[in-house]
Amino acid sequence: MKRLSIIGILFFAFAGKISAQEKITLEKAIEIALKNNHSILISQGENQITKNDATIGNAGMMPQVTFNASGTEAINNTNQKFATGTEVNKKGATTTGISTGVALNWTLFDGMKMFATYDKLKTLNAMSEINLKIAIETTVAEIMTTYYALAKQKQLLATIETSLALYDERVKIAETKWKIGSGSKLDFLQAKVDMNAQKSNQLRQKNVFAEQKIALNKLLAQAIDNDFDVDQTIDITYQPAYSDLKTSVVNQNNSLRYLQKNIFGSELALREMRSQRYPKLLLNANYNFANTQSQAGIVLSNQTRGLTAGLNLSWNLYNGSNASRQIKNAQVAINNSQLLFDELKFSVESSVLRAFNAFINAQQILKLEEENYTLAKENADVALESFRLGAINSLQVKEAQNSLDAASVRLVNVRYEAKVAETELMRLNGALVK
Repeated sequence: MKRLSIIGILFFAFAGKISAQEKITLEKAIEIALKNNHSILISQGENQITKNDATIGNAGMMPQVTFNASGTEAINNTNQKFATGTEVNKKGATTTGISTGVALNWTLFDGMKMFATYDKLKTLNAMSEINLKIAIETTVAEIMTTYYALAKQKQLLATIETSLALYDERVKIAETKWKIGSGSKLDFLQAKVDMNAQKSNQLRQKNVFAEQKIALNKLLAQAIDNDFDVDQTIDITYQPAYSDLKTSVVNQNNSLRYLQKNIFGSELALREMRSQRYPKLLLNANYNFANTQSQAGIVLSNQTRGLTAGLNLSWNLYNGSNASRQIKNAQVAINNSQLLFDELKFSVESSVLRAFNAFINAQQILKLEEENYTLAKENADVALESFRLGAINSLQVKEAQNSLDAASVRLVNVRYEAKVAETELMRLNGALVK
């Protein structure tokens, strides 16, 4: 009995067989998934594109410099008569021309559009970074849920293995009492039937554990038959106050942060549209060199080189009211972006309240089930000893063992439910991925 009591006390801390398999921690599982997950890799690529695009050159702030060069050669039969009476007849006269030049075009003022565009490009990059964090956050939440589901199955398997020790003790007591004549063979047979039923449960639970392991391998993009072990401990460490969650979730929830950036991006798009109402000033500068050589004609050689510079001012005074239409549409887009944010904010706040209630409820149930398990374990120990002394019958000890089995399963399940609720709260509050 002392041996059985020790087993019960150490059940949730050291249950399960010692495994020689490699133990994968939650942190290691997350690390593997982050390297292999396709959604994250795609988001990383998209984020790199927006980062590359967020430059002053792409916003139109920098000048454009182009180099041009051309060469021509023409062969003609030439017949020319001049007023002086001179006549030129030349067959196969060659004319060659070479020209090169460097041109600079620079927008000096465009109604501040280039600055709005640059801010919008940076905002798009910030939105892409948040979107990458959302992808990582979603994957991490899925990994955590699956990992702890596997830990739960391992705990359930451990409960059965611990229970089997009690069933085995009951069989030995019933057999001893039957053989010395103080008990019936019926009690022995019933104890054997109950123990075999529990062994059957053990086999089923091992299969469930194996299936859950396959699910985690699939999620980690590993070989599905990869064998490993996990830590069965499920600790609850996140203890937020609801008042703090209501305040922090608006600024920390990544989906809300994404839509906040989207509102700002819409406002920048409006600034771009309004720039059409202002004049546009361009600087143009060219340096050209040209040389022409001809074997016939008045001009046999011509060469020019020099610098040309100028300013170009344009002002769109009327374009069929298209500028006004685009400005109105941009204002509608801002309003729609705000409505999307408000809608999601309401949804997130609702989800936070539901998750918080589920979390608090699960923790309260967890305390009760921990107490129930302790009572059920003591009750089973007492019943088994009473059965040994002949104070109770086999049905009563069976009932005590069934109560212990049920209490063990409820305790494991509610601990997992509390962890799932904790994970969801952390995700909603942006605390899952830093």
